[in-house]
Amino acid sequence: MRLNKRLIKILLFILGFLVVVGIMAQLFFAHKVEDVLQEEVPKNITLDYKSLSTNVLLGSITLNGVQLNSEGVELESKRIKVSGLHFIPLLKSGDIVISELFFDEPSFSVVVKKDSSSKSANGQKSKSIFFEKFQIQNGQFKVHQKVNDSSGLKIENIDLVLKEVAFNEQTKNRVVPFSLKDYSLSTKKGYYDLSSLEFITWRDLHIDTQSGYINKLLLQSKYNKGELSKMLTVEHDHYDIAFDSIALVQPNFGLDEGSPKLHFAKVHLQRPEIGVYRDKLLPDDTTIKKLYNQSLRDLDFDLKVDSIEVSSGQVSYQERVVADVKPERLLFTEVYADILNIHSRGNGMVVVDINAELMGDGPLTLNWSFDPMKSDNEFLVTGSLAQFDSSKINPFLRTNMKAEVKGSIHQMYFTFSGHEFKSHGDMKMSYDDFEFFVLKKDRLGVNKLLTAVVSIFTNDGKKTDKDGFRYGQYEVERNREKSFFNYLWLNVKEGLMSTMSGNGKKE
Repeated sequence: MRLNKRLIKILLFILGFLVVVGIMAQLFFAHKVEDVLQEEVPKNITLDYKSLSTNVLLGSITLNGVQLNSEGVELESKRIKVSGLHFIPLLKSGDIVISELFFDEPSFSVVVKKDSSSKSANGQKSKSIFFEKFQIQNGQFKVHQKVNDSSGLKIENIDLVLKEVAFNEQTKNRVVPFSLKDYSLSTKKGYYDLSSLEFITWRDLHIDTQSGYINKLLLQSKYNKGELSKMLTVEHDHYDIAFDSIALVQPNFGLDEGSPKLHFAKVHLQRPEIGVYRDKLLPDDTTIKKLYNQSLRDLDFDLKVDSIEVSSGQVSYQERVVADVKPERLLFTEVYADILNIHSRGNGMVVVDINAELMGDGPLTLNWSFDPMKSDNEFLVTGSLAQFDSSKINPFLRTNMKAEVKGSIHQMYFTFSGHEFKSHGDMKMSYDDFEFFVLKKDRLGVNKLLTAVVSIFTNDGKKTDKDGFRYGQYEVERNREKSFFNYLWLNVKEGLMSTMSGNGKKE
C-alpha cells in the first residue's frame, strides 16, 4: 500500500513538473515568436497583425488579420498558420522544417520596378527551408507596373497546394530556386497583359502534375479596329481569339529540376474561333519575320509538345485595303488539325495536318512539315481543295482584289518546298467554266477591257489531259518582311496562275 502511495506521489510530481515545464515552454515559445516578429523582421518589411496564437507542443504559430508591406509587395491575409515546426533542426543549424504553411484568403499585390534586381549575399551559406505542404486557400494575386494600375496580371480565387517544397544550398542558384514534388493549382477569373496592345483572360483553370484545363480562354486586342489603327505607326493585326476549352495532359514545367521548361504529352484545343484583321492602309512593318523553324529554335526555354489536337475550329481573316470599303472575310470553317512533335530542343520533324472547309464550302487539306533544328529553315507543304464553288470567295476578292470569279474547282492538289529565301512547287487542277472578272475602281461593275485581256491568258478548264487535269510549275521568291502565311499564299497564287494560264501540261 505504501509503495502504491509513493508511486502515485512520484507520478503526480512528474505530471506537475511536466505541466510546469509545458507552461514555461509555451510562455517562452510565445514570447520568443513575438520577439522575432518585432525585432528580427528586416527593416524593409512592415508587418502588422491583429492577434497571435502559438502551440509549442504542435509547433504551430497562427497570425490573424495579417498585413505585410515590403518594397512594392503587399500581402493581406485573413490568417497565416505554420504547423509542425521542427525544433531540432531549427536549434541545431537554423534550418526551417515545417509540416504546413497555410494562407487563408490572402491577397498578394506586387508592383514590378523596371530597375529592380535581386541581390543575394555572396559567400554566405543559405539556411535550408523545407515545407511538407504549402497551401493557399481562396487567394488573390495582382502584378502591376505601378501602384493603382489596372493592367498587369490579376487572378481570382486561387487554390494552390505544393508538396515537399525545398529551398537550400543546392537549389538557390537555379533559375527556379526551389524544388517540389507535387502541385495542384485552381483559379477562377484571370487577366494577363500579353503586350501593350493585347490581353488574355480566362474563366477558370486547373492544373496539376497529371492534367489540366482552361475554360473560356480569350486573346483579344485592347482597342477596337478603328482605335488600334489610329495608335499604330506600322501594320499590326487586330485579334479576336476565343477557345471554348483547352485540355492539358501531363504538363511539366521543370519545377522539380530547377530549369524552366514547357512540356505536354497532349494539348486539345476545343472550338477555337480565331479572327484576325489587318489595316493595309498603314505603313508596312519592314522587320524580318522568322519562319517557324527559327522561331522555335530561338526560344530561350525548352518547349516540347508531343501532340496538339484542334477540334471544330473557325479561322477568319480580313484586310482593309480601301478606306471607304468594308472588308469581307476569308473564312475557314470546320477546322480540325493534328500538330505533332513541336519542340525547341528536340529531334525530328514538326508535322501539321489540317482539314477545313474554305468559305464553308470546299473541303481543304494542308500538310506542313519542318525540322526546327535545320538552320536553312527548310519546309514541305502539300494540300488539296475539292468540290469548291469559286463564287463563294467573291466577297473577299471583291473588297481585296477588285475581282470576281465563277466556275467550279473539282480537284486541286499542290506541293511546294522551300527555305528562308525561295520555294518551288507544282499544282494540278480539275475545274470547268472558270471565268475571271476585273471590277471597276468603285467595285460596282465589270471592267470589260481588263477582263477581256485576262480571259485571253486564262484557260476555262477545257484543255486538260485524259484524266481532266491541268498542271503548273512555279518558283517563288520570299519577301522576308512578310510572314510564313504570306509565303504560303504566294505559292498557291503562283500555282493557280501557272496552271490556268500556262500550257497545262505535266513536265
